[in-house]
Amino acid sequence: MKRHLLRLDRIAGEMNAWLLVIAIGLGMLDLAVLVAKCIPAVTVPPPASGATDLGHAIRSPARPDNPRS
Repeated sequence: MKRHLLRLDRIAGEMNAWLLVIAIGLGMLDLAVLVAKCIPAVTVPPPASGATDLGHAIRSPARPDNPRS
């Protein structure tokens, strides 16, 4: 096992650091897509049959951060 670790260390030392970063990023992206495909989508339950007032769900429009524009 130690021999394999030394070999991996030598190979990693010869690799370009940017290639290593890109490889790790692509691996994480692949893992995220795999997890997203495995986990079922979260659905919003329908409102209760007696709840017809949706006034609490309506929001006022957001104001711009810069009032001069």
